[in-house]
Amino acid sequence: MGVMDCIREYVEQTEMRVPILTSDIYEYVRLRVPNVQKNVLNEYIVRYSKVNPNFIRHKKGVYYRTEDTPFGKAGIKYPELIKRAYLQDGSEIIGYETGPSFMNKIGLTTQMPHYTYLATERIKKSYVDKKSGICLIKPVINITNENYRYLQFLDMLENRMNVTIENENYREILRNHIIRFDLSFEGLIGYARFYNNQNVFMKLSELATGVSV
Repeated sequence: MGVMDCIREYVEQTEMRVPILTSDIYEYVRLRVPNVQKNVLNEYIVRYSKVNPNFIRHKKGVYYRTEDTPFGKAGIKYPELIKRAYLQDGSEIIGYETGPSFMNKIGLTTQMPHYTYLATERIKKSYVDKKSGICLIKPVINITNENYRYLQFLDMLENRMNVTIENENYREILRNHIIRFDLSFEGLIGYARFYNNQNVFMKLSELATGVSV
C-alpha cells in the first residue's frame, strides 16, 4: 500500500467534522510505510487535499472531513478541536478546565467569564486565544491521568484569579466534589506542595475538619 492509499484509508475512517491531526496521519502511515518522512508525508497530504475538496485544512497541522449543506460546507467541530488539541490525546489526559469558567460550572460563582479556562500540557506559557474564546494556562506540574482531578481541585482553592465565591454552601460543594471523584486528602496535600501557597493548605484543613479558618 502506498502513502496516498494510507492517507485515504485513514481519512475515510474518521468522523465528519472531527479534527484530523497530521501527526496522527503520520503515525498511521509510518506503521505501513516505515521509511516515510514527515516532510514527504505533508506534501502528500497537501496533494490529497487538492483532489478531495471535502478534506479541509483548518490550520497548520489540523484538517477535517466536511460535507456540503444548504448553507455551504460544514465547519469543524470546535469542542472536539479544543478537546483534541488541549485536553486529551487518545487515552492520555493532557489538560482540564479550570479557573473562573470551571468555578461557574460547579456553582461556586454566578459570574460568567469571557473565556473558557484550560490548564494544558500543550503550551510553554499561559496566553489568551481570543479567536477560540479560551484562556490557556500552564499547569503547576505535568498533568497525568492520575493527578488532573487533584490539580483541578487545588486550582479552585488557590483561586489565583480572585474569583468571588458567591455560594454560601461552597464548602459543601467542594466536599461533594472530593467525594464524587474519590479524591484523598493525602493526595490533595501531596500535590498542594507544588502550589507554594499557604492558603491552599489552610483551605484543605478547613474542608477536612469542617472548621472555618
